[in-house]
Amino acid sequence: MSSFVSAFGAVNPKIMQKIKEKVDFADMTDEELEKKHALMKQAGDAKANEEFQKTKIRGCYKKSVWSGGQEIKFTFDDWDVSKQADVDKAREVGNKAYKLAQELKTDNFNVTLYGNSGVGKTSLAIAMMTKLRDEANKSIMVVSTAELASLLDNKYTQDDTRERLINIERALKEVDVLLLDDFGTEGGSLRSIKVVRKDMQDYLYRVANSRVGGNKTTIITTNNNDEDFELMYNTKILSRLLTKNKDHMIFFRDMKDVREV
Repeated sequence: MSSFVSAFGAVNPKIMQKIKEKVDFADMTDEELEKKHALMKQAGDAKANEEFQKTKIRGCYKKSVWSGGQEIKFTFDDWDVSKQADVDKAREVGNKAYKLAQELKTDNFNVTLYGNSGVGKTSLAIAMMTKLRDEANKSIMVVSTAELASLLDNKYTQDDTRERLINIERALKEVDVLLLDDFGTEGGSLRSIKVVRKDMQDYLYRVANSRVGGNKTTIITTNNNDEDFELMYNTKILSRLLTKNKDHMIFFRDMKDVREV
C-alpha cells in the first residue's frame, strides 16, 4: 500500500497540502512536475487533479509568445462572415473550424490552416483553442514562430532570454493544444525562402518529437505551402507537425485581407 494512503484509504494531509499548493506550472522543473502529478495520481483525489489542470492551463497560457507582444482574444461568435465578399466561403471555413474543435474535445490530432495574410486564420485558430479550454478544460498556448526566432537571436547576449526559452520549451512540450502561428515566416518571404537556422530547427524538433503520441494537438497557421516548408525545414520536423489528413486542413482560398476591407 502506498505510504501516502492509510489502510482506510484516507490521504495523508501533509501530502495533500503539497498537492494543492499553487505553483506556476511552467516554472516547475520536469522532475518537480512529475513528482507533483504522481502524488495526485496516487492520492486519487479528483479535486487535486482538477487544481493541477487549472495550474497547467494558467502556466502554459502565460508562456505564450504573441506576435508583436499583442494578445488576441477571439471566439466563434466573433467570426463575421459579412466581412468577406464570398460569404458562403467564410461560413464554410468557420463551420469547418468549429467542427474540428468539437472533435478535438475528445480526440487529438494536428490541424493546419492555409491562407494569405489577414484572412482570419489566427482568429479562427484561437476560437478553436478557446472553445477547447472553456468546454473541454484543455490547456492552450500560442507561439508566433517569428517571435520565437527573435528570442533565439537574443539568447546569445541575454541570460534572461535563455532562461525564458527553457521555460517556453517545457510548456510547449506539455500543453494540450499548441498554436504555432504564422509558421514559415521565419524562413523568409515567398520570394526569398531559405533554410531555417539550425538552432530553430533543433528547438522545434525537440518540441514536435515530444508531442507525438502524447495526446497532444498542434494547430498551425501559415501563408506558405508544403513545398515551401520542404525548402525550410528537415522532413522529420514537418512529419511531426503538419497533418497529412485533408479532413484536418482548412484552406482560405480566394478570401480577402479583412484588415484592408
